[in-house]
Amino acid sequence: MRYDLNMLQKDEDKQKKTETKIKQLHREAEEEKAKNLADKLGFSYIDLRISPIDEYALVLAKKEDATNAKAAIIQKRQKELYVIAIDPQSEATKNFIKNFEEQGYQVKIFVTSQSNIKRAWDKYDLVKTKTVITKKAEIDTEELKQIQAGLTTIKDLEEKLEKSKSSATDLLNVIIAAGLKLEVSDIHIEIISKEEIKLRFRIDGILQDAGKLPLSAFKLLLSRIKMLSGLKLNVHDAPQDGRFTFKSEDTDIEIRVSTIPAENGENVVFRVLDPKTIGLKLEDLGIQDYDFKIIEKELQKPNGMIITCGPTGSGKTTLLYAFLKKVNSSEIKIITLEDPIEYHIEGIEQTQVNEGNDAYTFANGLRSIVRQDPDIIMVGEIRDNETSEIAIQAALTGHLVFSTLHTNDASGAIPRLIDMKINPSLIPPALNLVIAQRLVRRVCPKCSKDIQPDKETLEKIKNGLADLPSRVEKPKLENVTIKQVSEKGCSYCSFAGYKGRVGVFELFVINDEMEKTILKVPSFVEIKETAIKAGMVTMKQDGILKVLQGLTTFDEIERVLGL
Repeated sequence: MRYDLNMLQKDEDKQKKTETKIKQLHREAEEEKAKNLADKLGFSYIDLRISPIDEYALVLAKKEDATNAKAAIIQKRQKELYVIAIDPQSEATKNFIKNFEEQGYQVKIFVTSQSNIKRAWDKYDLVKTKTVITKKAEIDTEELKQIQAGLTTIKDLEEKLEKSKSSATDLLNVIIAAGLKLEVSDIHIEIISKEEIKLRFRIDGILQDAGKLPLSAFKLLLSRIKMLSGLKLNVHDAPQDGRFTFKSEDTDIEIRVSTIPAENGENVVFRVLDPKTIGLKLEDLGIQDYDFKIIEKELQKPNGMIITCGPTGSGKTTLLYAFLKKVNSSEIKIITLEDPIEYHIEGIEQTQVNEGNDAYTFANGLRSIVRQDPDIIMVGEIRDNETSEIAIQAALTGHLVFSTLHTNDASGAIPRLIDMKINPSLIPPALNLVIAQRLVRRVCPKCSKDIQPDKETLEKIKNGLADLPSRVEKPKLENVTIKQVSEKGCSYCSFAGYKGRVGVFELFVINDEMEKTILKVPSFVEIKETAIKAGMVTMKQDGILKVLQGLTTFDEIERVLGL
């Protein structure tokens, strides 16, 4: 009896394997048929088993309209849409595409299989309803301008909120318009007590009080925020994440929304993704000329890896985008793997990690990207050993790779890679350049003044620059002046004394001495000593030099770098 059961189990397993093999063959035949149709019609073919679907692009079309047209939108890059279709020449598909072209979109068409397009349609059921604000909807450019006309400082916003008896929609518009005018990175709405709601803006990395909201207004505002960002209205005891988009001056502004349960209700944080604050040129970041030349030289190399380091909010992503803009041309193919895509660059293929789909993680996505024959690859972050291994291999096999690591300074990058089980012998031939950075506030040019540093500060400056490498000209410190921030500030800087931010950097290349050090499986201290010996200007030294250049203050350098 046991023998019969075992035989029966083996027969069932064999039958399942046969059925799986048959299904696989049918699927491959289906994909081959789609490829042949694409070639015949002159379109590109796409396989969604290895290409991601952007759910926020997907819901630009209703599921009913997409299924009727036998099409779907899988990516949106500013005014360009990637549309997949089973037969692009069918009348229903043509009408589907024409509808979006009439809205001002440029549509790029891909042929795909029935199974692939069903994969896209099925995703509708997994996606919460998303509301995309356009120029024709709740927030338009003219309305933003009108609101912003009466808002110059945070104090103006506080007064406006105190007098406001507007609807939840108008209140949200005022908050967002003020945030854009004051160039905030984050908006915090926090419940202080059952009666008091505090509004705070993060400007130049510092949180500032921006006013108070009555509880009655906040409840309506919270519902409005949840509706726009696709969150569940009836969930109050669990964190939720969503987003919405609107237009401002023909630019798509994205708001990432996060809610968490608090003692007296829910706290809300907006992350404001404004392309103009991210899309800076490499020349605008504050890199000193002697280091800028090194970076330019490394960007011209055909292969290898450039890693940027720093904690969250230190400007790593902005630096990566600046690299991409510097090297972007029609002669090379650049593909990115990001989480999320924060700034769209024309001429670059940008893809986004799909958190809900294990098929497009950083590791799997990078593996697929390498098969797309790119010249340059940008990986938003190296998080684990699998991603680091693939990135190292890509750098060794003819690709130029840009990525980031969460380390406190440049010297920490090597031990971090070794901790990720990367063979130390692979690091020197793969790694070209390591850069670390922080962001410090610029002094307000309107209300700051020149002063002579006191004895203690001058001594700190002298000690900090004592070991400045010979490749850098030492500044003369006799009768030197530095900037002093106005305690009261002015309307231009929202009475903060600072306006905008600039980077402080340190970097080193992998030369022969550094390679010898790495092969010894070094400590952080050994890496730093080797880098300084080779001529690295530390972030501390770069910060002090920027103090002497009148860009920031010594207090700010101490605050950010913890000197």
